[in-house]
Amino acid sequence: MYALVDCNNFFVSCERTLDSSLENKPVVVLSNNDGCVVSRSREAKELGIPMAVPAFKYKELFKKHDVQCFSAKFELYNAKSQQVINIAKSFVVDSEVYSIDELFLDLTGFKYINLYDYCLVIKEKIWVEANIPVSIGIAPTKTLCKVANRIVKEFPKDFEGVYILDTPEKIEKALKWLNIEDVWGIGRRLAIKMKDSGVYKAWDLLQKPEIWIRKIMGIHGVRMINELKGIRQLELDSPSPKKSIAVTRSFMEMLTNKEDVRERVETFGMYCSERLRKQNTCCKMVTVFVQTNRFRKDLPEYRNSLTKILPNPTNSSILIGRVVNELFEAIYKEGFHYKRAGVIVNDFVPENARLINLFEEDTQNQHLPVMKAMDAMNKKFGKDKVRLGSMSGKNTFGRSKLSPEYEAFLKNNTLPEANFRFH
Repeated sequence: MYALVDCNNFFVSCERTLDSSLENKPVVVLSNNDGCVVSRSREAKELGIPMAVPAFKYKELFKKHDVQCFSAKFELYNAKSQQVINIAKSFVVDSEVYSIDELFLDLTGFKYINLYDYCLVIKEKIWVEANIPVSIGIAPTKTLCKVANRIVKEFPKDFEGVYILDTPEKIEKALKWLNIEDVWGIGRRLAIKMKDSGVYKAWDLLQKPEIWIRKIMGIHGVRMINELKGIRQLELDSPSPKKSIAVTRSFMEMLTNKEDVRERVETFGMYCSERLRKQNTCCKMVTVFVQTNRFRKDLPEYRNSLTKILPNPTNSSILIGRVVNELFEAIYKEGFHYKRAGVIVNDFVPENARLINLFEEDTQNQHLPVMKAMDAMNKKFGKDKVRLGSMSGKNTFGRSKLSPEYEAFLKNNTLPEANFRFH
């Protein structure tokens, strides 16, 4: 059996750990630049606030119902996520972190333990130690765990935060209730095709012949069907090193000053370098792009990107910073209002398996001890406490709705480096 531990309205729950007065009140968390709603409390959902909608369109509703709005506090969310993950992992031998607020636990071998009671203990410990409410779905497969977890969240008053699909009767009842678009792995477009063929519930999909499923979804569809039947197809995965790393941001305000844009782009390059060192790899390609606001038809539009292949693979912030600056100089044009920019690095090689160009000077090994020391100090004292001179030290996310409680929290806590990407 597997168990899926899923944090309830995770970003909102993190906000409530800072300010308990937010309990039972409508709360929303906004994305980068305070643009869109990325997390909602149950009270906010009941007001009809959709997910991923532009916040400015709901200003009147927020004001009318006293909806509390907060800028995303990515450092806090990461710290709370790692706390929840560490607590849950302590109960099992094997696990898989699926996202910042979800992880699978392998309960195989717990033959003489009541899994329901065991997961209640996990849920209670997470609440006591991290103050984060979670829902836990237990089932024979990962896909059915998703179904069980959805049932817990849809009917919170009927369960104690834990639901187990452990009999064919329970599985059949759940699949007859679950809409086809809510099946893990079926997106909006595929759901439309399914409904055109009379598949409205997950149970309807199981009634289709395998040849039809293969035609519509390929081999992945066959695996999904087996998972829904309780036949395990998906094992727990360990995270693999990224094949490319990108740091891209939309600016809070459009930038017209060249040095302002340059500073942001060089900072993005520094963050790419840090992530390369974290997974002990070096990159051979660096790409820089800039673009204006495509929604502002009253302003001239411009976008451009440029890639350079490095003579020697590197993860040095200094070397990558030089390349980023060179590419930026080549693509930047005066007279435009820039809204977005980014740096992408790819074509990775292991740090200890670099092939050196004999005709180029290799300074990577000279810089590596300094880079490692800088990373260690930032891990101990906080992000960007030690940085290159070209970096301003300001966060790359536009956030104007940070609470005083959070400012006080940051002063008294050194938070670990983020394990997850935020956009």
